[in-house]
Amino acid sequence: MEHSLKYLTSILIFISFGSISLSAQENALQTTSWQLVTIYGFNDSEFIPRNPENYLLRFRLENRLQIEADCNQAGATWLLEGDSLELTGMVTTRKLCVQPSLFNRYIMNLERAESYELQNNQLIIRTNNADDWMVFQPYTFTPSF
Repeated sequence: MEHSLKYLTSILIFISFGSISLSAQENALQTTSWQLVTIYGFNDSEFIPRNPENYLLRFRLENRLQIEADCNQAGATWLLEGDSLELTGMVTTRKLCVQPSLFNRYIMNLERAESYELQNNQLIIRTNNADDWMVFQPYTFTPSF
């Protein structure tokens, strides 16, 4: 009986720790905010926003994503599974932003997001096209008063 109890306790501890690490993986982006650094595209092109603070991703609770896209706002639902990132149900305003705006390229890449990496304090989002990917850095709001 005592041997069975020790075995059962070991299994429960293993399951608990396994679910904690799975939960941590699932929540790797939850409650984080990121600002766009660069969009990479075809022929090694680089697109760097003039005002990176206008291109934000805010991963909220309950898998809600708040998106700042230059002069527009957007929202979506996000899901992580391993290194895959799926953004669904994206809705966006469609104001005409002052050029040179990266709005269209940014939103298009987010709609085609396929995977993510957290590396060297950066978020890298890759699309379903190997030539298109984006790099973000952590964003912290600093009031200007």
